Amino acid sequence: MKHVDCLKAGIKPGCDITEALYRLFCENPYDTEFIFAKGEYDFTPRFSYDYRLSNTDVLPARKLGIWMRGMKHIRLDFSGSKLYFAGQMQALTFDHCEDIIVKNAVIDWKKPLVAEGIVKNIGEGYVDLYVDPIAFPHRCVDGWLEFDTGNDEWYPLVRGSSSIQFDANTRTVRRSTGDVFSAISFAPLGNSIYRVTANGWESAAIGNILVLRHNAREHAGAFFEKCCDMTLENITFHSCGGLGCLAQFSHNLTFRSINFLPNTAARRLISNGRDDGMHITCCSGTVTVENCAFMGLMDDPINVHSCCVTVKRVVDARTLECHYEHEQARGFFYWAEPGDHIAFIERRHMSNIGSAAIASYALCDSMDDFLLTFEEDLPKELLQNAEEKGKLALDNLSHTAAFVCRNNRFGSCRARGVLISTPKPVRVENNVFASSGSAILVAGDSNYWFESGECHDVEISGNYFTDACLSSPYQFGEGIISICPVVPEPVTALPFHKNIRIHDNVFDTADTPVLYAFSTAYLTFAHNRIFHSPAAEKWLSYDGLIRLDHCKDVTVEDNDMVGSFALSVYDIKDCENLYLDGKSSEA
Repeated sequence: MKHVDCLKAGIKPGCDITEALYRLFCENPYDTEFIFAKGEYDFTPRFSYDYRLSNTDVLPARKLGIWMRGMKHIRLDFSGSKLYFAGQMQALTFDHCEDIIVKNAVIDWKKPLVAEGIVKNIGEGYVDLYVDPIAFPHRCVDGWLEFDTGNDEWYPLVRGSSSIQFDANTRTVRRSTGDVFSAISFAPLGNSIYRVTANGWESAAIGNILVLRHNAREHAGAFFEKCCDMTLENITFHSCGGLGCLAQFSHNLTFRSINFLPNTAARRLISNGRDDGMHITCCSGTVTVENCAFMGLMDDPINVHSCCVTVKRVVDARTLECHYEHEQARGFFYWAEPGDHIAFIERRHMSNIGSAAIASYALCDSMDDFLLTFEEDLPKELLQNAEEKGKLALDNLSHTAAFVCRNNRFGSCRARGVLISTPKPVRVENNVFASSGSAILVAGDSNYWFESGECHDVEISGNYFTDACLSSPYQFGEGIISICPVVPEPVTALPFHKNIRIHDNVFDTADTPVLYAFSTAYLTFAHNRIFHSPAAEKWLSYDGLIRLDHCKDVTVEDNDMVGSFALSVYDIKDCENLYLDGKSSEA
């Protein structure tokens, strides 16, 4: 492997190196190690390209910083340098790359893509909020705040969005607040203090911090498109404009010692203050996330799923016109490729009714629709179902990944900790969770977010769930571990998820359900320790530490419970073949 001393090649600290680094990559696309001198480097959006990002606003082009295209067998060592980006742009982009290791960097924006405000006073219907003009350059225009993100780009606070409130002392989401607080108007009082009329003003507390989300969800921090054998290691993200690390249609990804943490020298708690930390869409092979830390994210730290589409019409016996349903997931270049294995899903019960292999995939003139041609004629019964527009959904099983999540710390963020929707083996082990919503959500749907993926093999073991988990209300927050697929018309005999094993974990719960399971079969909850925490009173309306709904073949045994709980042990609805604490039971 060739070694390139970037300093000798003209890549100097203290400079904008966007174009120079791209030229250096073009000159050395294969079998090269790039070593940077430790320092600070600037990047500005000098390039743009048409990338269709999953779960992201649709744009004609993305603005790019570090851009690696078609590179193979590369080692990129930033030697602990700070990489500063400006305005709306994608920090790292990997396109059709193979065997890449990028390590030892801190990624930040000098003008961050999210802001914070400190509560100074509370009155009837309003709070007085201080916004640091140095840390978060801003202006008030017609009763609304706008923020300078660099490159003379001003973005208004997103209207109608919630401002998540963090406790100033613990730096955790204030209990029972979640998405409650939303601003209506701002009136300047002087000295960068604003009187904010708001919904949910009663939830505020003096000294606490409100996260003010601005800018659009347009770019990822690190984006992977059609890559394989990729590793990010020892990289800290202090800011980001959209999803943190977004990988799609890629194979074998490793994220080791990747941190989404606040730059406490400049801010108090926000890291990626806009969206998810790691979003893994339609990937394959194995995705490994280990020794990572998350705090201050404005959505889930990790989400692993595929992308469901619906059948729009039958063209002929081998060809279907299909439709991308979600507005932030459409127009993909690689949703299907010849030989891919496609599952057909009946959307009411979410049951798999058949499968077939792809011969070709072609986008229509609209980014919303595409044509799928299969290798053989589809069965007549399946075609009859497909004739009814929107009745069937399709999931590409070839674009699903195994997932290993171990030795990570999920600090307090908005919403959940880990979202899982994949049929491949999943291992979530030896992590610490302090998520303000459900710590683990086993999801999957073809009716709402269209983030598909029934689970066939999930093991959750050796984790510690603190009493900060599920302390605020969010979607699907039915338990600290919430197995909650979107099944409009559940049938107990047709469960969606299967083979989920939850064992040898520790739960510290303030009368919050530790497990909710819906439409699940062959579920085991055993050898866990459940401690009652005095941190708060029961706030959810649910009863039952363990809640089972339309499940079958469930075993719950040998769990230790310590303390006096306000909840009953079980809440059971429409279940079959239960084995609870040594006894068979049905409800």
